[in-house]
Amino acid sequence: MSVDLITPEIVRVTFVDKVDCDLFCGIAVKEGYSVDSQGYSPRIVDKGNIIARIGSRSDPGAERSVFLYLFPASFGAMSMYMKSVAVRLGVLNPNNGRINIEKLLKYNLRVIGLIEKYRKSRYKNLIMGNENIKLA
Repeated sequence: MSVDLITPEIVRVTFVDKVDCDLFCGIAVKEGYSVDSQGYSPRIVDKGNIIARIGSRSDPGAERSVFLYLFPASFGAMSMYMKSVAVRLGVLNPNNGRINIEKLLKYNLRVIGLIEKYRKSRYKNLIMGNENIKLA
């Protein structure tokens, strides 16, 4: 598995094999998100904005990747789209441009938690039985 920062707002997580769309989307629905997959690779949507999407054949890493859309901690690093989403979610104060770090972290950790739940579910058989292995 590798993790790459594509832009200040987009993180690509690439797995060793193809993403299990059914499992990933099922976890997303259990977490309260909706799934939009009308003619393209599935997108995970929260309150109208895309928070994650499974890579398509045209993406680097293709169908082995999941792209996460996170809020950067800097106002200047946000695109206009992310600024509007941040205002709508209370992450960004439109009057003074200040970021509510608590809400930003809560939002980003929830998105990151989605990929972590997928990773644990998808690869649980790889770690089962290895409880005695000590990590440095």
